[in-house]
Formats: sequence, C-alpha cells, structure tokens
Amino acid sequence: MKNIAIYGAGGFGRETALLVRQINEVTPRWHFVGYYDDGLRKNSIVGDGMVLGGTDDVLDLKEEIDLVVAIADPLVRKSVVGRIHLDNIKFPTLIHPKCDIDAKSNAFGKGCILTNGVILTTGVSLGDFVIVNLSSTLGHDVSLGNFATVMPGCSISGNVRIGNGCMIGTG
Repeated sequence: MKNIAIYGAGGFGRETALLVRQINEVTPRWHFVGYYDDGLRKNSIVGDGMVLGGTDDVLDLKEEIDLVVAIADPLVRKSVVGRIHLDNIKFPTLIHPKCDIDAKSNAFGKGCILTNGVILTTGVSLGDFVIVNLSSTLGHDVSLGNFATVMPGCSISGNVRIGNGCMIGTG
C-alpha cells in the first residue's frame, strides 16, 4: 500500500479521508498518513488524522507519497498545487466506489476527486485537479477545465463546457 496524505484538513479534507477509507474497503490501496494544512498547528489532531505540517513540510519530503489537494475553492487549490513541484509527490485521482462512471469513454486529469453518488455518462472530460462532489451528474460530452469545482447535487447537461477555475454552487 502506498502512503497518501491530504492537503487541507477542513470539512472537505475530512470527507476526502473518509473517501480514502471507503476506497480501501473495496480495494486496499493507501495508508493514510495525515493532513497538511498551513492554517493548523503541526502535530494537532483533526478527525482521525494528524496535521503533518504545511507547504514547507510537503516541500521537505524526500520519500514518494500520494497527495490529494482537498480544498473546494478552485483558486486556493490552484495556488497550493502551484507551490508543489517535486517528482516524489504524486497527485492521484480518487473515485468513490459508488460513482457510476463509464471509465472507457471518460477522461480524467491528475488530482481529481469524485465523491459518493457522482454519475458521469459518456464522453466526459475532466481537467487536472477537478472536484465533482456528492450526487452530481455530468451528461454526455461535458468538459470541466482544470481546477473546476462542482458542488453537491448539481446536474450538468450534455455538451456543456465549464472553464478553468470555475465553481458551480450546490444544486
């Protein structure tokens, strides 16, 4: 199992830790090592994980690690990712086991997060570091640009193009 950490220890970060646990229940893949967050004290406890530090601590890492940037705000997420340029840091795409997706016809960038109940039909394209949150639906040939965020309960019809850094609010 690979080590995985979550950047962002707020509500969405804790939900992402739950997502990692739920993925592991189906296919054991990761060992959750904790959170990175510039706004919290190192070694403090958040939910079921420890704060391992902030950006400087990530940049000091020497071992290979998977890092998920679990910050809903697209501009903040882009800023965090922009500061992390190390070959040993990998940004996996997390897909909840209860997502209904056509993996053959859909394309996912790196660092995406798809949570419980998401439906992607056919020909959907997600850029890098896209978040599609709880019970959202993306119809045929939808395209989401890099760092886009779709909040819970959104339905996006076919052939819609959403640009880089856009946030679509709940419902």
